[in-house]
Amino acid sequence: MNTSISTAINRRAWDRQARLALPDDRPMTPGRVEWTQYPGHGPGIELFGEVSGLTVAELGCGNGDNLAPLALRGADCVGVDVAPLQITRARTRWGYLPIRFHCADARIFLARTHPPDICFSIFGAVGLCPPDQLLPLISRHLRPGGRLLFSVPHPRWLGSRRAMMRLADGSRLPVARWTSGPQGWKAAVTASGLSCLDVEAIDSPTGEVCCLLVSAQKAGGGSNASIC
Repeated sequence: MNTSISTAINRRAWDRQARLALPDDRPMTPGRVEWTQYPGHGPGIELFGEVSGLTVAELGCGNGDNLAPLALRGADCVGVDVAPLQITRARTRWGYLPIRFHCADARIFLARTHPPDICFSIFGAVGLCPPDQLLPLISRHLRPGGRLLFSVPHPRWLGSRRAMMRLADGSRLPVARWTSGPQGWKAAVTASGLSCLDVEAIDSPTGEVCCLLVSAQKAGGGSNASIC
């Protein structure tokens, strides 16, 4: 699929989702980092380790909820999303915190920003941009020793929903996704020049696999990363 077309498709879907939520948005209290589709389930902020003083960039930040707890831990947080109304939501909810939100394609953002220490994506740009374009850019622009963490829906969980998103009002809009199993994501990460540290399949509360959680690291910076 043409990348400009896929970007436009995804922008439209997430802008529509944000428009439905915006009337009820207001300043919020930070919660936990949610890596899965099920709030309160699975790992949380501990996956980042110590973040105080580090630059942490979320690619496809949506409403910014997962950046807020990191800002409270002293991270220098920046969020980027291709959907303008998602950035409006993020600023409405978290404007009182020192988080910088930008409306941009993650690929363009990475080429223009200072190198982050950690990039992460939770059902965000990783999986919604072509991996052979986005992952090499992350690899190139991370600081030496920097880390990439991302979660994506498991293909078995998505099933026939791969190309559609159900909105809050029950309607559906097309989305452009790039999906793969554990070995496919491991290969894509490795091909980008990063060391794959782990690819974990996480089950839903009912025991069915729901998402994949991937961690990777860039060489340098005194890293002793082991390859999965």
